[in-house]
Amino acid sequence: MKKLRLLALFAAVMLCLQSCGIIIINDIHGNDAEITSEDGTDRETESQEVKEIIIDKQTSDEMKVKADEVLAGVDTADYTGMRLLIATTDTTFYEGKMYDDGDTRLTLTSDRIIRSDKISGKLGANISIATYSEDDLYTKLSAAVKNKEYFADVLAVPQRLVGKLAGDGLIKSLRTVPGLDLKADYFNTDALSAFSAGHKAYAISGEGCFEPEKLYCVYFNKEMAAELGLDMYSLVSNGEWTLKKYAECISAASAAGAGTVVTKSPEKYKRMLLIGSGFDFVESGIDKVPAANTFSSEFEITSKLIASIPAVMLSSNPSEDFLNGKSLFFIDTVFAAEEMYDSDLVWGMLPLPKYNENYEYGTYAEETAIVLCVPEYASDDRMSGDFIEAFNAVSTGYLEYDYLYHSMLDVLRDNGSVNSLNIILKNPNYDFVSAMKSGYPTLYANTAGAFDDIMGGRLTFEEYKGKETEVAEYMEKWFPVTNK
Repeated sequence: MKKLRLLALFAAVMLCLQSCGIIIINDIHGNDAEITSEDGTDRETESQEVKEIIIDKQTSDEMKVKADEVLAGVDTADYTGMRLLIATTDTTFYEGKMYDDGDTRLTLTSDRIIRSDKISGKLGANISIATYSEDDLYTKLSAAVKNKEYFADVLAVPQRLVGKLAGDGLIKSLRTVPGLDLKADYFNTDALSAFSAGHKAYAISGEGCFEPEKLYCVYFNKEMAAELGLDMYSLVSNGEWTLKKYAECISAASAAGAGTVVTKSPEKYKRMLLIGSGFDFVESGIDKVPAANTFSSEFEITSKLIASIPAVMLSSNPSEDFLNGKSLFFIDTVFAAEEMYDSDLVWGMLPLPKYNENYEYGTYAEETAIVLCVPEYASDDRMSGDFIEAFNAVSTGYLEYDYLYHSMLDVLRDNGSVNSLNIILKNPNYDFVSAMKSGYPTLYANTAGAFDDIMGGRLTFEEYKGKETEVAEYMEKWFPVTNK
């Protein structure tokens, strides 16, 4: 087990997010900034809007120093002169994104680049990254494992590929990697549970895998919401922004003859709402046989509620239709705000509605969201684990903070949106069934697939309920707890 000094890394962030004071908020069209303070807090907003949030660059610099201290406290070996190869399908999580015009657009990209140099310095290794399509990565890794040959030291793959890699025996259980501290604060505990079953942990996500480009939210037309008598930010702050309330908002818009919701992913709209609400199709985790959460009376009620929500409005250009005032809601990634910052429409950002008032707000993470695995026949399992720890340790806190700072300063329109973004970034909901579908199609058919069938009227809940014993036996067979 590695020796890691536990630091109070988030104290400054929590203090900032709970205080009142200086804040810079984008104006309606995102052009000029307005500075307010405790002496001038008469900004007109929705009633009961959240307190002002302090976000400042000095805090960011302090958090970077603390992240460096966390990295220094991770016990790693010296790999000077060795090469460490990361095989991935998308380098954005590691290197950021350079646009065709040469602009990085976000400080997040430069943060990612600086971070890679720190990791190399910590390990002493020459870190390389190779990009493949999902099919090519799977094919080449399969061939290498079949021949007991080296392919890479770390895999950074979309979460939807984990099941296929696990089912075919191409990745190691992270519990077998020497010295890897899966309980470290910089790893996402929800992700660890979602990518674990029986005695195995197949993949991990954490501070380093921060991808706002793949986290979803709900944008709303503020003028239309006001006309419908909806105080959206109060719903969020009071814990009342639930699937039930979302359905009521949709009904109110429809009854008033207004547009309801558009999205770029209509085919997975209702499943996205369910997973984004914080609901997991399966309860999974280390040393657990996965158990389906889809046979309860509560799930039956929720399924009927979601089934009653009308389908999304058909649109060839959802963002354009939303910005032209044709719908109350627009569901897309938080990154979509970058393209809407200077629009004439007055919009706000919300987290996805939660399952019920007893749940916390979460968000839907795209199936392409990157997670980390260790392939079979890596050159040195300890080196693979050391990279995964160093990568996440040195990312602690400040990547998320800098993105929030940038969004507040340059993109978002009001405090309610900043508060919502803060909620969204902290709570991506990883789902075992979504991750394992590619390797275990029967698992999917018995849970998320059944939900789709219920939504489509092809299956009644009563018919599905009859499969409860069969599904439990399937879980026990394929994901047993054989050792600890």
